[in-house]
Amino acid sequence: MKKIVIKNIAMPTSSDPDSIIRWMCEAFGFSGDATGDNIDLDILRIFTSEYGRRGVKGISSSEIKVDQNVARSTIIYHLNRFIEAGLVVKRGRKYYLRAPELSRAIEEIEYDIEREMHRMLDMAREFDRMMNSPSGRVKRNREAIDLNYKDVKIE
Repeated sequence: MKKIVIKNIAMPTSSDPDSIIRWMCEAFGFSGDATGDNIDLDILRIFTSEYGRRGVKGISSSEIKVDQNVARSTIIYHLNRFIEAGLVVKRGRKYYLRAPELSRAIEEIEYDIEREMHRMLDMAREFDRMMNSPSGRVKRNREAIDLNYKDVKIE
């Protein structure tokens, strides 16, 4: 998992599987177009169907059929987005839902996020410790004087 986007959106009003899959895609930042033609939705449906959850054999990019007009490279692009979000893993030429059940995949992502947040918290505490020490304050003041604003880039 390299990058994860989680949007705070309203829960689906309907509890049918398709509404939940659509909501999951929206919550993870996978957005479709207004016509409902959404490759991400189709891919997540495949991985959460019995076919995708069987887990043992995995699914190759050529086995994922979402539309006759969709190139394999497009499928791979979308699969890579799922990998980046942590929902899908690739082993060899096969893709797998990260866990046999969607709820377990979400729990594993939650664990990853918690682990990374703890690492960030540890670094923030170390930073605070350094900045609150007498030598840290002197160093910080020196660095403020040496700032070269030409190197600052705001995107």
